[in-house]
Amino acid sequence: MKVNVHVCQSDEESWDTLWKWSWFTREIWMMEYWKKTEEALRPVFPILSSRGIKSVLDCSCGLGFKTIMFAKMGYEVEGSDASAVAIKHALQLAKEQGFKIRFFQSKFDDLSKNCKRRYDCAFSDYFDELATYEMLRKAAEGIRSILRENGIFIFCSPAPELTKLELNRLIEDEWKKRERFQIDTPVRRNGLRITHIEVADKMQEGILENHIYLIEENKMLRAEIAQIMNPRIKWTYKDFIRVLKETSYSKIDYIPREEKEGFLIATK
Repeated sequence: MKVNVHVCQSDEESWDTLWKWSWFTREIWMMEYWKKTEEALRPVFPILSSRGIKSVLDCSCGLGFKTIMFAKMGYEVEGSDASAVAIKHALQLAKEQGFKIRFFQSKFDDLSKNCKRRYDCAFSDYFDELATYEMLRKAAEGIRSILRENGIFIFCSPAPELTKLELNRLIEDEWKKRERFQIDTPVRRNGLRITHIEVADKMQEGILENHIYLIEENKMLRAEIAQIMNPRIKWTYKDFIRVLKETSYSKIDYIPREEKEGFLIATK
């Protein structure tokens, strides 16, 4: 059988492809992902409570799981993401969960023109995954622009003592525990049969996930391949401190989460 293969040509296209087929196959992973989302956010809620936070922008919302979790905890929350595909499905997920939440498409550096308000807090689980220092700087500026005075920006960071060399060791540690090849149960719906295969590669900056989606329709087979660096282990605590100071955050705190990582809290 002849197979037409399409390889995504940009990060944006890769993320759109990932979100499109992740949503299609959600029945096989969604329950477990809710649990993982709750575990990831559990340490964040005491931080928000201690600082009297009322409003939150989940500025890398993806399919909206974190955003909805904030809403379930009583926060006034909105979600943004660079992917229009993610935003489309986040709206649907929120509706399914009984929440009316504003989601909107925006890159970090375009937040000032896409937000309709300011927030007490911006949260991102993707800021530390950005590829270049210039992207970090522009993102930090964009996020600062939508915070209220004394508002906070929260994201993940390596522990302060970790050097570039030690980050390389973290990549090795991640690689040792990572499954190199994974194939999910096929999902059938609307005349399609989708099989997701993930192949991992160790790179200089982290782990590259090659997401291969085999799409069977009307006895025809095609494949779409999306490449995502996850995780990207590139930036040290000192890198983040530098970029936050350059973009005029007034105060920076670090709260440990695990032995080698924690949260950076940057105050406008």
